[in-house]
Amino acid sequence: MKIILGFLLFLIINKYKGQEYLQYYRIINDAEISSLDRNFEKADILYQKAFQLVKKPFKEDYLFAAINSERLNEDEKTFRYLSIGIQNGLTLSRITPKLSSFKKSVYWKVLKNRYMSLHEKHLQTLNITLRKEIEEMIKNDQKVRNPIFGTNKKMKIIDLQNFQKLKEIIRLNDNKWPGFSMIGEISPKGKYDVTDNIVLISLHFDREQTEQLQSYMLEAVLNGEMYPYQYARVIDYTIGNNLSKVAENFVKNKNYIETCFLYGTYLNANICDCKNAEAERVKIGFEPLKDYYRKVKSGYKCL
Repeated sequence: MKIILGFLLFLIINKYKGQEYLQYYRIINDAEISSLDRNFEKADILYQKAFQLVKKPFKEDYLFAAINSERLNEDEKTFRYLSIGIQNGLTLSRITPKLSSFKKSVYWKVLKNRYMSLHEKHLQTLNITLRKEIEEMIKNDQKVRNPIFGTNKKMKIIDLQNFQKLKEIIRLNDNKWPGFSMIGEISPKGKYDVTDNIVLISLHFDREQTEQLQSYMLEAVLNGEMYPYQYARVIDYTIGNNLSKVAENFVKNKNYIETCFLYGTYLNANICDCKNAEAERVKIGFEPLKDYYRKVKSGYKCL
């Protein structure tokens, strides 16, 4: 009886946590859109609301909250957002190009002086051994894709090795994806990019392998261990790009097959069914198509 009650409690806690992050993603999107609309005060209120909602907000969200508060000329608040962001994985190389007037303030000098100690606090929360192992997996993944050193045979060998290693990592991690709280939020180019991220190697698994990992990745998104974009990118690349739809060519008055995607993560993408895409995006906390493509400054096409 105690085991059953314990399991039910576990499910309730995880469901509640998932709802927290879905709400967090929605509010962050509202903040970003408000900032794009130059309603910086509203955006700041929304950022603060989002940060109070979950235990560990994302570093990229702290960065954009700081950029927004800089536009309000609130240097102290900008400093505070950046300080917390660094403790969550923000780096100076990521911060520096994104700011302008704040770098002329006394707070910028203080932030740079404190950077190493704040960064060290972040590293102390991570499994550095596992992080380095995954970095090596990514390095091998990219090396075999180098036109000079790589071959198709080598790629298949490395992809299989990485898949098997990742499954073992998940098994040893209580059947959970190695997410942000374990290896850090590695996104040097922002949350709409997979450079140097564990998701990068996942893009090179075949459909069957991806389907084996899909539930772990989805759980990670709902628990704040992976960005919704990263999950959607894997599905679009590995599964979604196998979708196709007959479209009418009005010029030649003929039908033809167009490749299209489930979620819509790629620039200037064809979306198989925009209504369905919007519904699926809501389930993972991925912002609406029009908001996402506005942020990445691209268009999309509904088939």
